[in-house]
Amino acid sequence: MQPSPSSLPSKAAVSGASGAVWVAIALPLLVFLAAFLGGATQRWSEAIVLGSFALLLLARPPRRSLGPALNVTALLFLALAAAAFLPADWFTLPAWRVAMTKDFGVQLPATVSAQPWMTAESFLLLLAGLSWIYYLTTLELHLRDVRLAARVFSGSMIALAALCVYLRFRHSALPFWHNELGFGPFPNRNQTGDLFGISTLLVLGCMQDDFRRGHKRWIVWLLGLGILIAALIFAFSRAGILILVIGVAAWLVRFAFRKWSGAGVAISASVLLLLFAGLLIFGGKTIERFDLRLGSEGAVTAGYRLLIFRDAWAMIKSSPWVGLGLGNFESVFALFRDASSGVTRSLHPESDWFWVGAEMGPVSLLLILVGGGLLVRRSFPLKEGTNQRLRYTALVGALLFALHGFVDVSGHRVGSFLAGTFLLGLAQFRPLPLKPSRVAPILFRVVGLLLVVVSVAWFFSWRRALPLPGRIGLENARHGAVVSNRGHRFKEAIALTDQALTWAPLDWQLYFLRASARIGLHEPVPDVLADFRRARFLEPSAYQLPFEEGKAWLGWQPTLAITAWRNALQRRGADEAGIYTLMLAEAASRDAKVHDALRDFALNRPDLMIKYLEVATASQFETVLRDLRARDPALAEFTSAQRMRLFALWSRREPLDELVQAVEAHPEWREFAWPGLARYHAGRGEFAAAWEIVRQNAPAPLLPQAAPAEPIPQLEHNLYSSPGDFAVGYALYQAQMAAGQADDALATARHFTAQPEAPAYFQYLQAQAWAAKGDLERAWRSWQEYDSRRTNR
Repeated sequence: MQPSPSSLPSKAAVSGASGAVWVAIALPLLVFLAAFLGGATQRWSEAIVLGSFALLLLARPPRRSLGPALNVTALLFLALAAAAFLPADWFTLPAWRVAMTKDFGVQLPATVSAQPWMTAESFLLLLAGLSWIYYLTTLELHLRDVRLAARVFSGSMIALAALCVYLRFRHSALPFWHNELGFGPFPNRNQTGDLFGISTLLVLGCMQDDFRRGHKRWIVWLLGLGILIAALIFAFSRAGILILVIGVAAWLVRFAFRKWSGAGVAISASVLLLLFAGLLIFGGKTIERFDLRLGSEGAVTAGYRLLIFRDAWAMIKSSPWVGLGLGNFESVFALFRDASSGVTRSLHPESDWFWVGAEMGPVSLLLILVGGGLLVRRSFPLKEGTNQRLRYTALVGALLFALHGFVDVSGHRVGSFLAGTFLLGLAQFRPLPLKPSRVAPILFRVVGLLLVVVSVAWFFSWRRALPLPGRIGLENARHGAVVSNRGHRFKEAIALTDQALTWAPLDWQLYFLRASARIGLHEPVPDVLADFRRARFLEPSAYQLPFEEGKAWLGWQPTLAITAWRNALQRRGADEAGIYTLMLAEAASRDAKVHDALRDFALNRPDLMIKYLEVATASQFETVLRDLRARDPALAEFTSAQRMRLFALWSRREPLDELVQAVEAHPEWREFAWPGLARYHAGRGEFAAAWEIVRQNAPAPLLPQAAPAEPIPQLEHNLYSSPGDFAVGYALYQAQMAAGQADDALATARHFTAQPEAPAYFQYLQAQAWAAKGDLERAWRSWQEYDSRRTNR
């Protein structure tokens, strides 16, 4: 259908859009660059993307104004972010800030933000983000240039998805891609899924548009859809699949309503069912993640996210109404983790909206809703002749991107943020009903100059490890302090941490590194302890921190080492990590007093008691076991599995007389103590008694399945032909034992026990053969060899 003359853009609009073709190409390529560079989640990649956008602002700045409503909304949003630089005493001070100052002696800056340098760095990113949205939504493009931008974006995302799929099959990745699953440019799979999910919707719009125009290019887009859907499946992200399904459903609903007929509805339903069928058939483990039954991974993940939301809301309520200040969430949230307390540190609240609300206050969320609502309204009407098919899919993608922000942080990652807002810019109704502005070009060129300076500073500070205030300088200082401490250049480490603490006074690692350096210089204990206390206050969850602190005190201040390690054992995850065993190993060689104290840690802790006994000397084992039996004669504190392990350790110790007496007093312990009883009788030369205990209690090994019965001569011939065939050897042994040929069965078993690579069960079979011959001493020794090989394996 051809557009009516009234729907065509005016000559003035066409003239205003002339020369914008290169911009229509540059914008989507900039989005592609950000995604390609690992999602631009590191400062060096952010610097490259920021510098590229700055050059665009300098070459072709916005020349139109969004109008009073949106301009005021944007300025208020920036002002709210800048409120973090206001004096802190203008607002109610949160309890954690008072504690840092009064209890831990940290002189925080007088601003609302406890880390104004980190806030200033994040403010620059926010300014760049708002400038990007302003640029997209005021850019006057001809309709064909909008289509060109959409096609360049779609093609680049298909190329990126194809590269991801190719690298997956090669089991490799680009050096600046750091994804745990080894797929996609972003460190987090949800951002990868978000990017490919919204890109799929725009590809769908391009395909429909070209099909309606009669271009064969729609076939290319169809193939691209397949590549993107495959990438979504490999990304292992439920969010990406949901964006795809909901977006396709929205596209089909519009198609069905515009072509309201039985055929239209049937086609829409068929396409949706076909998509579901394809996902179910080829989705594999990604689709399995949608299993929300109790105990499934999905249910656990959703529940944990809600716990984080609860703690984040508690932090928001205790903060000033202007928020904590940009860049402060991670440092402060650790102090509020209660319901979501865990081993790992939360870098963000699993939600763009909670993140913004925490750092800029709840008012900022209202401003986002107002601004977003006004921009969405400017996407209408979706009438013929305005790229309505492309714009509709772009609008759906932008809205789903915003909704995904409720449960993820794609809006805080440059690569995905640029993509989601780019779709919002494409969705705008053109020609734009905006007035030219004389101020806008000047203002945005100034912003461009500022961003050029910032991007150059960030890149070279990263490249040359310069002490630039902000995240790069902080990371450089941490690394330098670690290297200096390892090289025993402790004064240098202290100087680095002192400088970095002026930028990030809430960074627990800096206090820990400075305390370690102070120990190296043997500075006064109160100064060292003060830094360790600050570090533990700012990181109250990780067991590694007090564990490393305790190691630092060993050999110098055993009491403080004991205190730190007691705190480590009280933190979640310490037991699973086997931290107590590491403590025993460290203290055994460096501090005998601490090692003795670790034994007291194990009182009333059977799990720790067993770990202590595993590495105890003979005298330590005897002492601890005697104390344990005096305190808990029935071993009531121990579970069945713990009793089995305790008696396994006891059974390997000498003498065994006390073990025999204990079992006589508690016959129910025989099922755990039988290895020691057998050793006791064997040591006394009572091999018949020892073998009888083994025969009654020892579990049989896992043996091969019985093969169809064959004559012994045939089996002997088979073994002669294949002397290393364990299955044939086992079948021959079984046949010989069944025929009463114990000597021949013993010879068969010994043929394999002489082979180091043979399964351990041949030692067990050899013991059985010796027992059948009546030589119980050799039966016992063969069983011991089997038990030793089985345990070592």
